[in-house]
Amino acid sequence: MKTFKNKKPIGSGLDKRTIERFVHQQEQLLNLLDKSKEIDLNKPKTAISISKWIKLKLGDTLRVVVYYNERHIVQANKILDEKKPTHNNL
Repeated sequence: MKTFKNKKPIGSGLDKRTIERFVHQQEQLLNLLDKSKEIDLNKPKTAISISKWIKLKLGDTLRVVVYYNERHIVQANKILDEKKPTHNNL
């Protein structure tokens, strides 16, 4: 899935604090997902960052966040795989 150019982190400073913040956000997301079991996810609406005119059902918003975070993990694993030494590099 492609993203908007202004949302790409290329050239931004990523460090250990970025990972710590991501892990903290994942813990918060797990807490919200646990709490969401108690409400109707079709009723509340949420705004999205790419358009102030589009609103999603809360359940759809949570689904997008989970998939988006999964995408970040895939991207990070891809980078780690590229940095692994190969037999050709030894």
